Amino acid sequence: MAFYVLQLLMLPGMYIYWSIALEVFDKTLCLPIYYARTRIMGETMEIGFIGIGQMGRHMSQRLLDAGYDLAVNDLRKEAAQHLLEKGAKWMDTPKSVAESCQFVLSSLPGPPEVEELVYGPSGLMAGWKKGDIYVDMSTNSPVTIRRVAVDAKSKGVEVLDAPVSGGTQGAKSGTLTIIVGGNAHSLQRVHKVLEPIGNKIFHVGDVGCGNIAKLVNNIIYAGCNAITAEGLVLGVKAGVDVNKLWKVITVSSGNNWCLEYQYPRTVFQNNFEPGFRINLALKDIGLALALGKEYGVPQPVATAVEQKFLDAKAAGLGDMAAPALILRLEEITGTQVRVQNL
Repeated sequence: MAFYVLQLLMLPGMYIYWSIALEVFDKTLCLPIYYARTRIMGETMEIGFIGIGQMGRHMSQRLLDAGYDLAVNDLRKEAAQHLLEKGAKWMDTPKSVAESCQFVLSSLPGPPEVEELVYGPSGLMAGWKKGDIYVDMSTNSPVTIRRVAVDAKSKGVEVLDAPVSGGTQGAKSGTLTIIVGGNAHSLQRVHKVLEPIGNKIFHVGDVGCGNIAKLVNNIIYAGCNAITAEGLVLGVKAGVDVNKLWKVITVSSGNNWCLEYQYPRTVFQNNFEPGFRINLALKDIGLALALGKEYGVPQPVATAVEQKFLDAKAAGLGDMAAPALILRLEEITGTQVRVQNL
């Protein structure tokens, strides 16, 4: 029976029944036919994207390049101008995005912005329809996104939290890691939409688990960043050439992602253009510390790392890339950690 129903759904004008078919029949059968129908008949699915910031501008561009019709919204229309020039449709409010699109993605700074997006006077809640899926790709509070998910459920809407790792370079190239929490069938429905954005998509549990995994990742990253800065400044101050120091540590037990991949592009080149900013790192450390308090997990190291980032912010470095943390140590010690050629 499913075969004959799906054949009928291949006819023009039958979009309204697709959400029903996806729920009733096997998703692995429905989705390939749906995407094949889209390609064969020249029809495209309209995706909503809200938050055209440093990450969102590239992620939304990837969706346009993949052939999706895109409806976009941001606090600043000029932020989306490059997308509008390439065919994206501007929507005045998040509500209008939700009314127009079954799948809506967002990439925002943090919990307050997500709450305003969902619950504001012209927010997503006011425009959601049964069968919609909301994918929040912000690094968010698990508590916040779980509350959103409960409220969305009352309207028949599924919520996925899907924070990303990989920075602006990963967003540009479509090589982000996407860490998803939420209903597995909902993830299956939006998987094709996420593929142009990230080439590593992990389902880690129920809604909220995506952000838990991301916050754990980010406090480990922040700790590595801080101790790498201290170690390199100490080594150079004590008389070891930074080039030789880097070569030794990257093949020894002190190696880490910051040292091997990030420092050669940032610290060593005196390049602290914002990607993942110190201010955003502080926000994520704060969310991770709050999570630790909620679950009774002591975090003395993360607390100390937070103080290092607060010190950098107080020194006016908040809008610089996270590796700029080293600048405070360089200033205090009169030492510079730079490399001409690795």
